[in-house]
Amino acid sequence: MFEQEKRIVPRVKIKWPVTMLSPQVQVEGKIENFSSKGAFVTCKEVPPLEAGFLMVIRAPDYKTMNLNAKVVWSTVFKTNEGDTQFGIGVHFTRMSPDDRQVLHKLIAKNFETKTFRRAAEPE
Repeated sequence: MFEQEKRIVPRVKIKWPVTMLSPQVQVEGKIENFSSKGAFVTCKEVPPLEAGFLMVIRAPDYKTMNLNAKVVWSTVFKTNEGDTQFGIGVHFTRMSPDDRQVLHKLIAKNFETKTFRRAAEPE
């Protein structure tokens, strides 16, 4: 049996590189999952918590997206290799209509693939 998603806006699991830019710092990370409202990102540093930043998302086979975001929560964890990583929840605060369209297209594509795989699996 599958765990039911509790969020109102469904999230899609992916692994995309992302750069988070602010006037003070540039942080490289990886988006682990996302929705039309935000994302979960893992990184070795934390972008500024008190201010917003620009997220440069590099989705394979699509144009680079530039979204404004802010950190809404963060945590620290150890990887299997023993390294310290940060997990951050980000909320998208602004995006262009073109980036919104690409984001919705990626969500639909990845959500359909996930749903198709679940339907094909035996119970």
